[in-house]
Amino acid sequence: MSKLFIRVLSFVSKELNEIRRQPRLILSLILGPFLILLLFGAGYRSNRPILRAVLVVPADVQAEIPMDDVRRILEANLELVDVRTDPGTAMEELEEGSIDVVGIFPSNIEERVLEGDQSLVEFKYNEINPINEQWIQYLAYAQVNEINRALLLQATSRAQDEAVPIRDLLAEAQTNLSRMQEGLSEVEQANLERYLPQLREAIDILGTAPILVAQADAGRSDAMEIRRELVRLRDELLILEQALEEGTIAEQQQRIAFVQDQLVEVQDAANILTSLPPEVIVSPLRQEVENLRGSSLDYMTYYAPGVLMLIVQHMAVTLGALSLVRERARGVYQLYRVAPVSMLHVLIGKYIAYTGFIAVIAATLTVLMYWGLGIPFLGTVANFAGVVLLFALASLGVGFFISVVSGTDSQAVQLSMLVLLLSVFFSGFLMPLENFWAPVQVVGYMLPLTHGIDGLQHVLLQGTNPDLFTWACLTAIAIISFAALASIARAQFRRGYVS
Repeated sequence: MSKLFIRVLSFVSKELNEIRRQPRLILSLILGPFLILLLFGAGYRSNRPILRAVLVVPADVQAEIPMDDVRRILEANLELVDVRTDPGTAMEELEEGSIDVVGIFPSNIEERVLEGDQSLVEFKYNEINPINEQWIQYLAYAQVNEINRALLLQATSRAQDEAVPIRDLLAEAQTNLSRMQEGLSEVEQANLERYLPQLREAIDILGTAPILVAQADAGRSDAMEIRRELVRLRDELLILEQALEEGTIAEQQQRIAFVQDQLVEVQDAANILTSLPPEVIVSPLRQEVENLRGSSLDYMTYYAPGVLMLIVQHMAVTLGALSLVRERARGVYQLYRVAPVSMLHVLIGKYIAYTGFIAVIAATLTVLMYWGLGIPFLGTVANFAGVVLLFALASLGVGFFISVVSGTDSQAVQLSMLVLLLSVFFSGFLMPLENFWAPVQVVGYMLPLTHGIDGLQHVLLQGTNPDLFTWACLTAIAIISFAALASIARAQFRRGYVS
């Protein structure tokens, strides 16, 4: 057993001495990744594109809609360059590329509404970037919804102003109907004959006001039924008007009592409408969001664990990929064959040396991130050490496997770059892995970086233990890659492989 340790430690010291004799390499491996992290944190702002927009609104429409609200809504997500009445120059600038979006309002919006037609707001753009196109399409939907809301607020405020005299008319109707029941003089009867048509017109207005109809009977969900009752109320008023002309009003006491009861409900609805803020009527619901974590992370903090794991993986894969292929090229395998060592001793020694070196680099970078960039460390040191060590073993396994299947240094470097590209695109570093087609997700789960990012985010940013799936996948990648590596390397060692 002591001989086994001596042989393994001899390879550990050999690899560490080779690294120690290259101080510039050590310095670049520490400062280089930290400078990348620093540059990433200082330079990254947001993935939301900044779009320059021109709004085209006909002069008649500018007088109809609340332009100040429209400007405020658009400027929340777009860089509003100008508001114009002619689309010609705006479309020329769009084709030249000096602006990104042109929003064109139609004319005669109110007339189209009265005719039962929706007006079309067109958003023109000239994009080859699919992300920008999706963002523009979302903004078009969201901005039109907000503009519709602003128009509804304006219309509701106007309706409330118009409802005030109707409310007063309904209050006066209660008094006059009571006097009907008591009997009327000829003068009062003449006044009432002029008054009842006005009351019927007010009921007609109420029948076309959806908000008043909905409020007329809060206990009902059938708005059509309420409209039918308003129509009936109007008909009852017409009968009373005819009774006044015929001098038979005294025989309509029951009808007068019914009309009084209905007017009480309508008056209550009118009081509610005129007292509520327009914002509550148009938007009875409002959103409130709560992050149980307390506050959201900035982009630099969120991506820092991923950048660190990407650097560590590429370092491990590159070191492993160049290790064995160089020794085969130099004929070192021939020396190993005559020495009292096996390929297993060589591999274990390299694993220990490189894992220790990578762990020191990762720990150093984490300390620099914590003190220099303010990246939080909410988890335990034990979990951090476990994730980093297991991730280093899995990444080294991939690198060593590349080394035994490569014939030259250049081939090993190319395969290492291929692993880097796969990791950038399919590990969840740039976009969630769930966004990909299921067979492509399998490729992502085979990469150490996928699970390294997830594990380190749990430890650093959430202060929780990584999922069992993360531990299992990193372990599986490390074991499978080592088994494949050992099998191929021992076969090459036995036949004295020379590249």
